[in-house]
Amino acid sequence: MYYRYKSKQRKKNITKWLVNIILLAVVVYVVHQYHQYIFFWRYTLNKLQSNVEVASRLSDISLRQQQLKNLCSAVNKYVENNPLSADAYYLLGKTYFYYGYSLLNKPVYMLYDDSFLQNIPAEIRQNFLLSIKAINKGIALGGASSIEDDTRVIQATSLYCSGYYPINNIYSIIQKITNIQKLSLYSIRMYSLIAIKSGHYEEGIELVKSKGVLDSIEGRMFLAASYLYANQQSNAIIEYRNILQNSRDNLIIKAVHIELGKIFYKKGVYTKSIEHLNAALKIDDHDVQCKIWLGKVYSAVGNVTQAKALWSEVLLIDSNNAEAKRLLGIM
Repeated sequence: MYYRYKSKQRKKNITKWLVNIILLAVVVYVVHQYHQYIFFWRYTLNKLQSNVEVASRLSDISLRQQQLKNLCSAVNKYVENNPLSADAYYLLGKTYFYYGYSLLNKPVYMLYDDSFLQNIPAEIRQNFLLSIKAINKGIALGGASSIEDDTRVIQATSLYCSGYYPINNIYSIIQKITNIQKLSLYSIRMYSLIAIKSGHYEEGIELVKSKGVLDSIEGRMFLAASYLYANQQSNAIIEYRNILQNSRDNLIIKAVHIELGKIFYKKGVYTKSIEHLNAALKIDDHDVQCKIWLGKVYSAVGNVTQAKALWSEVLLIDSNNAEAKRLLGIM
């Protein structure tokens, strides 16, 4: 009896050990296969989203660029571990966009200018292309209804900045936004810009005036540029002159003089155009856009030699400037 009892105990112990080994093996397998979910505290989507939003608003441009660059790598790793998550791809698209836009380091109203868009460096443009790719993957995984409105604006802006689609195609995409009133200020301005650039002037201007200005110089600059590209030049001139009277910021003053120079050039008032563009060059004699436009004015009044000299100066500053090469006929 005693030996029979010992034999049963030994079998129970062996069974218990086998069960424990199997359970341990299962735990190891689960941890290995689903570690991204178990150790969620390391790469949670909410934490990454928060970090991206904070980084995108940093006032120190160098710090903003560095943090967003690092976050592109971090979100990419999250996507690798969560390849079926639409939200992960949407966040990746937003991060690439914010990084690309931080490298541009220009206010929104500058995006109206086609010559500025054409000269976006290839390495910056690549971030907008990666943003488009990631957001499209998110839509493929989650369905068209899964994309949030502000992400839709980022998709449209990346398409616009990269030159990926014609403006009318981009407008048809941004029209899918379900609630304009809940968009961020930046998103409202980009929606307005795309509407105006696609010829929907009334819609764009009304949205800017009601939601996209606020009481700031940058807001007034955006409104003035919106008037300009909506073919309301008289309203644009009034807004720009008001800004000149109220701003002490040389960068803003320079930008206003350039815009007024462009307006008067298009109106054929060349003396005033030259006056404003020269005023801008007194503030910054290396401004590429200013030199290009001043060259256009001189060419229009028959001073081709002076025009070519200015465009050649542009190439000394920016050897890859496509607009200067086109004007010089060396494309």
